[in-house]
Amino acid sequence: MKSLYSLILFCLIFSACDTANSSHPSVQYEEKKKSLKESETDNPLKFLKVKGSLRTNIVGQTVVEGEITNNATLVSYKNMKLQIIFKDADGSVIEKDNKVIDDVVKPNSTDDFKVKLSHVKGASTVSVDITGAEIN
Repeated sequence: MKSLYSLILFCLIFSACDTANSSHPSVQYEEKKKSLKESETDNPLKFLKVKGSLRTNIVGQTVVEGEITNNATLVSYKNMKLQIIFKDADGSVIEKDNKVIDDVVKPNSTDDFKVKLSHVKGASTVSVDITGAEIN
């Protein structure tokens, strides 16, 4: 009889533990994850940041080096469209150029890029902006 009570108590304890784990927290998690993925897919520019600098190499080319940071948590981006604006010492725009960086930038990571152009005369600063990206 004692063993029967022990067996019943044992079953109750394990069934109580099982019901606590079956409250479906994964359903809520999946819904939030889906919503976040939709946001990251619909608004890539909201999650991508870029910074760059300017230099001239030995053969006289203008080189723009920088990094693209993906702050998204679920979505990778590729084919980032960059607008590169060269300015003189006074801050006046000398030239604008558009380039596509075809690397894949994974979630929560940073990717370096380098763009070589023919020499841009009088350029002392550069600003780089992302104007578009595709979902990988």
